[in-house]
Amino acid sequence: MVRHQRSQAPEPSQFERAYEGIKARIADGSYRHGSPLSENMLARLHGTSRTPVREALARLVQEGFVERVPGRGYFVARITVQLIRDTFDVRRLLEGAAAGRAAEVATDEEVARLAELAEFRYAAVDPTSYRKAEAANAEFHLSVAAASHNRLATDLIRDCLRQMDRFMSLVFDIDPFQEESSREHQSIVAAIRRRDSATARSAMEAHLDRSSRLIQEAVLQGQLEGV
Repeated sequence: MVRHQRSQAPEPSQFERAYEGIKARIADGSYRHGSPLSENMLARLHGTSRTPVREALARLVQEGFVERVPGRGYFVARITVQLIRDTFDVRRLLEGAAAGRAAEVATDEEVARLAELAEFRYAAVDPTSYRKAEAANAEFHLSVAAASHNRLATDLIRDCLRQMDRFMSLVFDIDPFQEESSREHQSIVAAIRRRDSATARSAMEAHLDRSSRLIQEAVLQGQLEGV
């Protein structure tokens, strides 16, 4: 009798571990914008040598999460008003198109899952609830993108949402962002279920326009530290 061994997923490389770990901590605000990034410190924290850390930082520079200052080293990229505007502009283009396409090609199972995600209700209780709200919001937007069956668009939207995590980690009061989100998500899903591509696109664009307006108001009111 031949005993088959259960296959195991390969361990992530040192580069993957450093890249994903650094990016995640930038996204959730653990590494604050403008703060220096020491290769030695990062190698210790992420359990790698300096070479994969250096490679990870170079990739994160290309993606806009890290800045390299000649003679001074690496820093977490600063969040600016222009970066916020650019991110929302890209999201509007990509996610509007993805919602419209999802109305045309999403499966019944994908639509049902979107409906479940749209029902999430945010309760302002503690930081844990805040993180759950962030995760639920990101899952909804990524699921709409996935339902468009365009992998490239989904990957680009995922990077935009990670930038959004950075912005939201600096907001003192996220209640205004969450108050209408469930209703707006439900409107998007309703259009997708009706196979109404134009309405799905416009509903997503209106949802993102409101979020963009709110975060820019937060900047003007001084609610985003250091922006």
